[in-house]
Amino acid sequence: MRKRNLIALAGAVAAVIVIAEFCGSVCFFKSVYGLPCPGCGLTRALLALAGGEIASALRLHPLAPLVPFLGLVALFRNTVPFQALYHSASFWAACAACFIAVWAVRMILYFPDIPPMEYSCSSLVYRAFVLICNITRGVLHG
Repeated sequence: MRKRNLIALAGAVAAVIVIAEFCGSVCFFKSVYGLPCPGCGLTRALLALAGGEIASALRLHPLAPLVPFLGLVALFRNTVPFQALYHSASFWAACAACFIAVWAVRMILYFPDIPPMEYSCSSLVYRAFVLICNITRGVLHG
């Protein structure tokens, strides 16, 4: 079982590297659709938070301080203080709702020009759209 897990992990890492190299982002959602996902900016925000740059972390993703807490809940799910939260569907639904609500507000305020909420022209959908446009232009004018 351990060997299978290592192979799966190696495959996942390889997939992330290929997606990052081909599309310019490690985020699957942004790489495919070009749009920021609800977690967009979290990696940079968590790094800023770890470096003590709280204002920068909150600018990159307002829910960044929640993520370490969620990690603690998952890590200590069998301990008394976190057990009820971990097994509560309402808790996880509320967390998901918060991420989606914050994403919607950020899309309204910042998309498509302000990082990390910018549009990715290297996405697969954008590239496919450009390719189809070029093909149809060649057929129609050709």
